[in-house]
Amino acid sequence: MNKRRRTWLLNQTLTAMLFFVLSIYVCFTTIQSWASSKPTKPFRPNILLPPISPNTSSSSSSSSSSSMRVKVYMYDDLPTKFTYGVVEHFWTAHGFADVAKSTIQKLKYPSHQHSLEWHLLLDLTRPENERTGSPVIRVMDPNEADLFYVPFFSSLSWVVSRTHFSNGSGQVKKYSDSETQEELVTWLEGQEYWRRNKGRDHVLVCQNPNALNRVMNRVKNALLLVSDLGRVRPDRSSLVKDVVVPDSHRISAYNGDVGVENRKTLLFFMGNRFRKGVKRYFEYKDPNGTVNKVWRQVSQKLPLIKLMISCDRRLATMHVTETDCSACLCSNQSGIATTR
Repeated sequence: MNKRRRTWLLNQTLTAMLFFVLSIYVCFTTIQSWASSKPTKPFRPNILLPPISPNTSSSSSSSSSSSMRVKVYMYDDLPTKFTYGVVEHFWTAHGFADVAKSTIQKLKYPSHQHSLEWHLLLDLTRPENERTGSPVIRVMDPNEADLFYVPFFSSLSWVVSRTHFSNGSGQVKKYSDSETQEELVTWLEGQEYWRRNKGRDHVLVCQNPNALNRVMNRVKNALLLVSDLGRVRPDRSSLVKDVVVPDSHRISAYNGDVGVENRKTLLFFMGNRFRKGVKRYFEYKDPNGTVNKVWRQVSQKLPLIKLMISCDRRLATMHVTETDCSACLCSNQSGIATTR
């Protein structure tokens, strides 16, 4: 029997076997479909359900509402040198040593245009029953958290670094923002939850364009809250990954009666040509206003953060040591994937 003949017989045999298997499968599925189409008596468990009361309904609704909110863990064990310690240095640098020596409860955060870092800290330290309408809820267990907030006063730290001050003995001492930044990142890199996802699920405020400039390359994975996105390198911050927040008022907005009833021409001044002029609609003093809007924007980044974390883990599984960011959303401000 030649080779061509053997090949032909083998093909015929395989075809017949395949046809036989398919025939059995069709018969089996037909019988199963016919059996499942027969009407059956519905199963009625002999269990009496309690009536639904209004209290039970509202309780369930409240529980459901809480479960839908993004869970945020704030590093309350962050050394005070990165929070209230920066405030103390500010007042000392401006000659108010008595204010700097105040207790934490009485220590006043100085008013400046990049004070979101202060208002977010205040918001997360308020009782939950006062945080009405907030899209996030603070959790005390980091294992329950979706996001981690690092309450470093980065913008104020940069402001303090521009001022020389006396240390009380007549010697001039300079606060180093660069050293403070380095110490902060060293502390973060020692935290289990920062290392777990390379900081991608962490939130940092850097409103001032010079804030965190020394360590930006080491914290660029985090969700950054910035005011001047155009002054941050696109490979470190983007509209896709981060949130742009408004500057704060340095003066109180006028809330009195403007008396427009008898005026024929009305002029509304929106602000001057400088970015530091930024309207009463951005009032951080209202804890349930702008602060909630910022948290809402942060919470909407969570799906993307989870996607990036998943990608990181897949790359680690594939033993890829260096990521190709040419088409990465987090470094592409347009959000459009591109190819080389």
